[in-house]
Amino acid sequence: MSKDVADQKREAYLRVRNVTKKFGSFTALRDISLDVYEGEFVCFLGPSGCGKTTLLRAIAGLDIQTHGSVFQGGRDISGLPASERDFGIVFQSYALFPNLTVNENVGYGLVNIRSSKAEIAAKVAELLELVGLPEQGDKYPSQLSGGQQQRVALARALAMSPGLLLLDEPLSALDAKVRVHLRHEMKELQRRLGVTTVMVTHDQEEALTMADRIVVMKDGVIEQVGTPEEIYRNPASAFVAEFVGTMNFLNASKANDEQILLGENLLNLDEAERQKLNGSPILACVRPEDIQVRNIDDATENAFMTTVKDLEFLGSFCRATLCYGDEGSNINADFSINLVRDRNIIPGAKIRVAIPANSLHIFPADTAK
Repeated sequence: MSKDVADQKREAYLRVRNVTKKFGSFTALRDISLDVYEGEFVCFLGPSGCGKTTLLRAIAGLDIQTHGSVFQGGRDISGLPASERDFGIVFQSYALFPNLTVNENVGYGLVNIRSSKAEIAAKVAELLELVGLPEQGDKYPSQLSGGQQQRVALARALAMSPGLLLLDEPLSALDAKVRVHLRHEMKELQRRLGVTTVMVTHDQEEALTMADRIVVMKDGVIEQVGTPEEIYRNPASAFVAEFVGTMNFLNASKANDEQILLGENLLNLDEAERQKLNGSPILACVRPEDIQVRNIDDATENAFMTTVKDLEFLGSFCRATLCYGDEGSNINADFSINLVRDRNIIPGAKIRVAIPANSLHIFPADTAK
């Protein structure tokens, strides 16, 4: 049974239905509907201003929606204030209390519900062990690194054993190496605890490595929902194709019901892409790493000659700019260092490449990227 079919047969833990949010005359969210399942890690991904944080805040009750409903665990929480909802949240700034120790920050919510001192001490110790800071309890936030502060904020959000964990760009204030390390730690912790998690990010790499499913947003609407592989391999729009990963956008035209013309080259399409063909100008899309060079002969599908116009060294691979027709008819291809050496790929070289039909996507040329 596929994951999609399995999801259809179970009740969603978090259900967002027809949510619209307006700020005066500006509409930040437009009729958003979404299901999040228990134990899932879902990322809201999109550029600044797309509505992802507004949607997170609507779920939390921090900015209640103008229209629509939110359900959590079968309970309608649409009009409830944040204090009456079952969630923990970590903000971009962490929002730790500077005058409280780490122990006091983590145990803050437990104090408010009048847990006993013994219960608080035991829970705080357990959480600090969980986030790898068992010896830091007596320190103040200013004595910790950014990564350590982020872990304290996460421990505090988990202290009340929430049904839902909300993360608002929790790693964006950290340097690149710490960010990479902590995203793996956070994902592993989420798996161990099984807590349903929604994270806002503008970083596609974070979303691809951490999420079970990604919700790509643009201008207050959802462009696509899917697993990281689905979003990357089968983008539903030119915007998703351009925003997630690196993509070639190539001007093409319809040749017949099964093929397109790229310059003078006739290329076959998969069945799903053929259904999208019409008489309009076309954007043909292919990722640079999907351009093939090895084992190509006259019988190879979608093969054509190119000239290496430029070669950019990017460490573990080289990005080649290949010209396949008139000046300006260029396509980028990513080649391993070994391939570049073995095939003597240098500017000016003539090489035959191929685009597998299952790597080729088409969209209307007037689609805004």
